[in-house]
Amino acid sequence: MKVLISAAETSSDAHGAELLKALRSEWTLRRGVTEEVAAREIDAFGIGGPRLRQAGLRVLVDARDLLAMGFLEIIGHLPKILRALRVVDAASRREKPDLAIVIDYPDFHFRLARRLRAQGIPVIYFIPPKVWAWRKGRIRILKELFSKILCILPFEEEFYRQENVPATYVGNPLVDELPVDLSREDARGRLNISLSEKVLLLMPGSRASELKRHLELFLEGALNCADSLAQSGVRGPLKVLIPFAGTANLPEVTARITAWSASQKDLEKLLSIRVSQNDSAVCMLAADAGLIKSGTSTLEAGFLGCPHCIIYKTNWITAWIFKFLIRYQGPVGLVNLVYGWTPGKPYLVQEILLEAATARSLGAEALQLFSDEKLRLKLLTGFEKLRKILLAPQLTSGKGPSRQAAREILEFMERTHP
Repeated sequence: MKVLISAAETSSDAHGAELLKALRSEWTLRRGVTEEVAAREIDAFGIGGPRLRQAGLRVLVDARDLLAMGFLEIIGHLPKILRALRVVDAASRREKPDLAIVIDYPDFHFRLARRLRAQGIPVIYFIPPKVWAWRKGRIRILKELFSKILCILPFEEEFYRQENVPATYVGNPLVDELPVDLSREDARGRLNISLSEKVLLLMPGSRASELKRHLELFLEGALNCADSLAQSGVRGPLKVLIPFAGTANLPEVTARITAWSASQKDLEKLLSIRVSQNDSAVCMLAADAGLIKSGTSTLEAGFLGCPHCIIYKTNWITAWIFKFLIRYQGPVGLVNLVYGWTPGKPYLVQEILLEAATARSLGAEALQLFSDEKLRLKLLTGFEKLRKILLAPQLTSGKGPSRQAAREILEFMERTHP
């Protein structure tokens, strides 16, 4: 079976890697073949990053070339995006895959799916767009272009089915990817951090546009928090962990952090900064509190029990579109959406967005996460509920989300290609 996989974002690359491994594992059980044979018989190519490449995807376009978020950022990446569409379109015509699987990144994948459907290739959407929150008109596009939707949020299946879109909730792939059995003590041991140290996690994003708006802002927020802690009598510098995804340009961001640090007087008395890559889950488990850019990482932090707040800044055009055209009124953080939110009630995790995100507001929120025991208890209790929600499908089916998604995909192929 030849499969085209497209995962054009950092989190999608991780999810795609687990899905490809699960497809081959499920294939060995169904066909009674070895893993080596399954790797040959499921021939996968397409768009991916380092994780998918390591899992065996023949990468035609590197996902790192497509990372963009927001109206202006997408315009800046348009030549690379159009080139990627041409490359994958030509490859699919040449290789004639039996199936295409696209993961998240809707604006790009709608265009790709239209080209693939024109070739007669069925397309499955794993991790669909949040049309239940904004731009509901995209439901028509989902019906037109996709043979099946695989949802990762518990309320999505019913929503899509009410709209007559074939959808199945398979669970959230984070369950397969996170070190659920690693303790806080072990995490700190791996990072050589004592249990007595206060630890703040900073996750400003990995895209260049996100780092441009968030990196120094997060550092200044951490500095404000450390200054307040010192004034309250906390001794020693605040340990700051800044883990980046594998798609980030680590030398570049490290140089920026070094330059910022050099501009701060007596910084070493207040902050001790550790920069790393590909160890965000361990850092979440080790941290007492976190400042995290809105995205998948907020759900990971909630699942792993890291008290945090959600931050996001964007360019003024995207902010204006979001406020006045989309007019979405609910939470943006995945952790709040999955936990469950009722209009008129406060979010589980505080969200600091757009112009409200300043060094002062971030520092104040981080300080509260360290010092307000009632807030910490509320968050940790809520995260326990969140964890049960995310683990429920696995307890019911006996299979992890990636394996469940793989089973749905192979059953679809058996029905449509007997």
